[in-house]
Amino acid sequence: MIKQSSDYHDYVFRDGKLVAEFEDMYRYSEGVPWNQDKQSEWIDVRLTIDLLRDIGPFEEIHDLGCGLGYYLAAMHKQVGAKECRGFGYDISETACQKARLSYPEFDFQTIDMTIASEQTSLSANSRAENRRLFVIRGTLWYVFPKLSNVIKTIRSKMRQGDKLLVVQNFPPLDKPFIGKDVIPNHHALIEHFSGSFALMRSLWYEDAIKAANDNWFIGLFFLREPA
Repeated sequence: MIKQSSDYHDYVFRDGKLVAEFEDMYRYSEGVPWNQDKQSEWIDVRLTIDLLRDIGPFEEIHDLGCGLGYYLAAMHKQVGAKECRGFGYDISETACQKARLSYPEFDFQTIDMTIASEQTSLSANSRAENRRLFVIRGTLWYVFPKLSNVIKTIRSKMRQGDKLLVVQNFPPLDKPFIGKDVIPNHHALIEHFSGSFALMRSLWYEDAIKAANDNWFIGLFFLREPA
C-alpha cells in the first residue's frame, strides 16, 4: 500500500506542474493547508475589509473555493449584516464536511467551478432579494487552465445587484511561476473577468522585500448588463 503524503503542497503542485488533488489533500495532509486558520490578520484581509466597509453590510456571503471555511467566517464577522447567511462551496467534499463541523451555522456544498455552468445552483436557502457578496480568494492558481469556465460558473450564480470580490496573491511578477502564461499580472486578471464583470474599485499591494507570494490584487466587480 502506498503511503499518502502528509504535506499538503504535494497535492497542489508537483514537479513544476499543477496537479490539484484537493480531495486527497484534505483527507491526508496534516495541519491546515495554507494556514487558513491564521489568515484573519493578513494584509489582504485587512485591506479587503477597508475596501468593503462602505459597500456592506451584506445579508449573504458566498465563498467560492471556501476550503475549511475560515475566510468565510472572517468575512461574515467583518462585513456581514446582523442576520447574514454564509455559504461555502468547494470541490472537496472532505473540506466541506470539516467546514460544517467547525461552522454549523453556515451552508457548505461541493462544486467543481472548472465545469462551465449556465444554470444557477445556489443553496436553496439563498434569497434573491438579499444584498449578496460573492468571493473568490487565492483560488485562481489552481483553476487557471480552465479560467474561462470558472468565470462562466461564477457568472451563472450571480444576479444584477450582486457584488463579486476577487482576491488573488501573486508571486514576484519578474520571476517565472506556474500559470503566468494565463495570468501574468493583475491587469491580465481584470481583463479575463471584464467580459462579464465591470470593475468598481481595486487595490494592488506589492511587497518588493519579500520573495514569497505576498503581492495581492483585491478587486470588487459587478455584473455587466446583458447585451
